[in-house]
Amino acid sequence: MATLTNLKSRFLLLVLTWQLRVITVDQLQRMLDAQFEPPGSATRIVRQLVRQGLLSSARTAATFVEATTPICTWPTGQPARDFASIAWELEKRWRHARPRTVMICCSTRQAAQLLGGLASFRQHAGQLEHDLGTASVLAALYETSPASAEKWIGEDILRRDLAGRERCLKKIPDGAIVANDKITKVIEFGGQYPARRLRCFHQHCARYRVPYDIY
Repeated sequence: MATLTNLKSRFLLLVLTWQLRVITVDQLQRMLDAQFEPPGSATRIVRQLVRQGLLSSARTAATFVEATTPICTWPTGQPARDFASIAWELEKRWRHARPRTVMICCSTRQAAQLLGGLASFRQHAGQLEHDLGTASVLAALYETSPASAEKWIGEDILRRDLAGRERCLKKIPDGAIVANDKITKVIEFGGQYPARRLRCFHQHCARYRVPYDIY
């Protein structure tokens, strides 16, 4: 089995086995730029990891939104937001999204075994555009709040490791900030969600007193 001595390679693989299902090479570069000095080349590192059998990569066309700041932030105890307005904001940005060709990469089963995470992109390939939007949220978080980004745990790991003991995970979000085994915030990347879906998401979080961000 491969071993990892390079910190940047290990960082990228942890992102893709514990935090995200799939990511673009450009998003990975943003994370490296935020985390390392000098950051190194994401393209070069990805190629090396592909050769080692730890990553898979492909060039593909995708239509997705790059999110940089939350559309809605809700601290516990505060009034609910206007969900119709949030739904409209989400709808507007998807209307402006255009297809583009990107290089994507995901972890292999070998990488997941090496780091104790998951390689789950192939089971969810139909959600590529939503998952790339989620990846943009984490990239932005590494740029603006690296301490929180490092505590991000992705949807599939939440389901595997925490759903059995965290009642708030009866509905699994796209990600959560977890500190000392406690969920301190849930993160949702907004697709074309109607107001009703947003209201149900809020009611669930409010019931369990978990703050959230919708990007």
